[in-house]
Formats: sequence, C-alpha cells, structure tokens
Amino acid sequence: MTESSSDQRGFSGRSTLRASMRAVCFARFGGPEVLQVIKRRRPQPADGEVRIRVAAATVNPTDVQMRSGEHASMMTQLEPPFIAGMEFSGQIDAVGPGISEDMLLRQVMGIVNPRRPQGGAHADWICVAADSVLPIEPHLDFAAVATLPMNGLSALQALELLALPVGGTLLVTGGVGGLGGYVIELARASGLTVVADGNPKDEPLLRELGVNVVVPRGEEMVAAVRRMYPQGVDGLLDAALLGTFAAALVRDGGVAVSARRSHSIDDPRLRCANVMVTQLMNEATMLQRLYAHLVAGQITPRVAARISAANAVEAHKLVEGGGLRGRVVLMFS
Repeated sequence: MTESSSDQRGFSGRSTLRASMRAVCFARFGGPEVLQVIKRRRPQPADGEVRIRVAAATVNPTDVQMRSGEHASMMTQLEPPFIAGMEFSGQIDAVGPGISEDMLLRQVMGIVNPRRPQGGAHADWICVAADSVLPIEPHLDFAAVATLPMNGLSALQALELLALPVGGTLLVTGGVGGLGGYVIELARASGLTVVADGNPKDEPLLRELGVNVVVPRGEEMVAAVRRMYPQGVDGLLDAALLGTFAAALVRDGGVAVSARRSHSIDDPRLRCANVMVTQLMNEATMLQRLYAHLVAGQITPRVAARISAANAVEAHKLVEGGGLRGRVVLMFS
C-alpha cells in the first residue's frame, strides 16, 4: 500500500495501521435513534483498491431503508454494526497494489454498495475498487458532487433501458426527486419531449429542469396525459413508484421502467424493466459519461441540507420526513 504524506499527520507517531476513524453505524434496525457515531480502525486498501478520505456522503432513501430493516433480507450475511451510504466525494490518500501512485491526492466522486462487510460511505475513510471512483476538478463542491453517482448512474441506466428515439415522449413520475430530476435533464439533452407530474408549487422547478408539459398528480394526471396523447406516451420512468397506474398511460408496445426492482411493473402490452444501479458499481465508463454531462451543464446537483456527520440522526429524520427538493449530505472533513 502507498500512502500520501498527509496521512501521517495528527496521530502523534501512531502507526496508520492502528489509526482510527469515525463511522456512522447502527447495530440494530429501527428509527434514526439507533444511529451511533463510533470509532473504528481505519481501513487499508487491498489489491485494485483506493482509500478515500471522505468529504461528503449523501443520505438517500436507500440508506433509511437499510437502517429501518427493509433491506434486512439482503444483509443476512453481514455482521453488525452496519454502515450505510452509497455515494460520496473526497480525496484519495492511499492506493493498494496494482494502482498507480498518480491517483494519490486526486479528488474524486464515487459509489459503493454498503451491503458489504466493509460497509458503505458514512465514514471518515472508505476503501473501494479503483474503477468505482472518478477524478473530478478540484474547484467543484464536494457536497454537490456527492449527490451525483447513485441517482446519476441510475438515470443513465434508465434512459438506456428506455431507448427512446429523438422526439419520443417520456412520462416521468416523481420528477422533483433526485432520480427523476436527472432523468428529465438527460432526456431533454437527448432530444426527448418530457411530461412530468407535479404539484403547482413544483412547476417552476420542473420547468427549470426542462419539462415540456407539467400535469397534475393523482387521478387528474390520467385525464391530462390522455388529452394530449390519446394513444399514450412512448415511455415511462416511474420514480414515484406508481406502478400500473402510470404504466397505463404508455402506448401499446412502449416501454416502462421502474426505479426499483421491488416495485416492478407487469404490463403485457409493454417492454418493462427496472433500474438496478448495483450493476454499475464498477463501471468507470458510466461514471465518465455522467461527469461529462455535469461539466457540460446538462445535469444540476441539488443539495437540500449539509449536516455534520456527528448529527446523522437529524439527517435521517429529514430524509424520512420527505418533501425535499434535493439531497441531504453528511459532511465529514
């Protein structure tokens, strides 16, 4: 393992192998109150890995579901305490065998599956495969960039699954959320016509994201979409998990993509698929594509709140409360 010289400072001669770090953990499932900030041994990168000093990591609904026990069936092989967190930004301060030392001190964004023995990104340091991080320009805001990997990669995957031609019509439910918002922006950049549901107070944001037509939520959405597209839209990205209710608005032979496998759409008229971002954890080329969209100004990170990692309970409460128009970000450095 190769480490940067900065890794040695602040530990009064203690070996880095014994150096500790903070991690936001939970040893049992439950509400936000089960979260604890504890000391753990700082990880060391294995072959093909890099170690990141985490600056920022988001709190997503996935993290809340992991903590509450909704993902317990996917965590049976893990031992507590558990560490959530799927996306992060920070600086590489050590590399494992097989990784060039040129990576040292590079600022990066990255993604990790927290349902692994080492846990996720809610810690001062994290080790991940080198192809699950991407160097970023040093002037970029760590908190904003941390919101990109999970929902951004999911949005790219959703559009690939939809495979709509230029000029096609796409209905997006839950467009003000992280995934829906990125899909809207990328869809417009791809030449699609975007229809999205929203409350009146959300219309300015949806228009800013690039929505062509805003329709009401709920039962009124059906009449509004049918009025404009009697045969149905070409495709659906169901980020709000409305299921067959929204899929009914897609034309025969169209495509419907659900944001979660647990809420798959089953409509024999359509080609149906699910977003599965875990398939993209080590797809460096997809991260590069996502970053290119950011640099080109085609996607807009949205940060709802920046909260110290020491106040992770507050962060989880905010996410559970809903109604956010951006991501809650835990700040570590």
